[in-house]
Amino acid sequence: MVRVEVCRDAAAWDRYVDSQADACNYHRWKWQDVIQSTFGHEAHYLCASSDGEIVGVLPLFSVRSRLFGNAMISLPFFTYGGLLGAAQEARSALLLRASELARQVKAARVELRQGTELASDWCQANSKVTMEIALPSTSDELWKRFSTGLRNKIRKGQKSQFRVAWTQAEGVQDFYAVFAANMRDLGTPVYPKKWFENICRTFPGQIHIMSLWDGNRVVASAFLSAYRDTLELPWSASLSDSRKSYSHYMMYWSFLEWAIQKGYRRLDLGRCTKGSGTYEFKRHWVCQERPLHWYYWLAPGSGLPQARPDNPRYHLAIEMWKRLPLVVANQLGPRIVRGLP
Repeated sequence: MVRVEVCRDAAAWDRYVDSQADACNYHRWKWQDVIQSTFGHEAHYLCASSDGEIVGVLPLFSVRSRLFGNAMISLPFFTYGGLLGAAQEARSALLLRASELARQVKAARVELRQGTELASDWCQANSKVTMEIALPSTSDELWKRFSTGLRNKIRKGQKSQFRVAWTQAEGVQDFYAVFAANMRDLGTPVYPKKWFENICRTFPGQIHIMSLWDGNRVVASAFLSAYRDTLELPWSASLSDSRKSYSHYMMYWSFLEWAIQKGYRRLDLGRCTKGSGTYEFKRHWVCQERPLHWYYWLAPGSGLPQARPDNPRYHLAIEMWKRLPLVVANQLGPRIVRGLP
């Protein structure tokens, strides 16, 4: 028989995750500490066990929002997470316990951000994709894959004489200055700076920050996370006035070169919506497009979440946010974004 309970043994949890080939970065126990310490969301790390051995896990967070209602999410703020388990019995038991828990805490939905398909009768939404680049052994090999147009744009960025700097935790301030300005320009509330500081502190040596300098000013920056043979780009940004000098192309080429030099086999450029400007930019880098399968248990009377930037009901709020002074947006954004996972 499979038994499901809240896991209290971090070491046993991580041993199981480490043993699974299809585990992702965000299944690891320490993300519980990062999310709770930054946003205060209550964690429910469910594990399925048989004969005293863990056979499946499901990290869940209770996210309560006045604007968007209460939800159980695996994993908030990231593309991946969801259920991890080889046996169907374990997976079914975890899904059942998750729905029971949602009823107990009066959540409108359970949201599983699976990277791959899951056999389940829950509702599915796969409007988003992730873009992945299979990295060759040399940067010359990757360069030859690119179109003539892309190579020309990279060359223009190189002619601008940007300086590339690689840091870890000490680079958060430089990254955040660009990231916060870019988020305001997009009309989107920004994460608190302590979010990135907490990630760096919790995963020392696994977070890499690349900053592009134009003289004494950072004009573009990328926050990259390493796990196994993959380097992931959850966040990056460039200042709008630097893009005429192709800073965003230079930034991408710089971290691709670095990833190859460090021996990574894959670079995950993160999720985007098909047809969006971000999607069109990423697809030129010779990516493999992979649909993301997100699954939902819905309470009676509840529907799928609609907190998307392209939702017409948020158009006015987005346009107003773009006009806020940066200091005001940086103060208000973290209070709002904790409910926008």
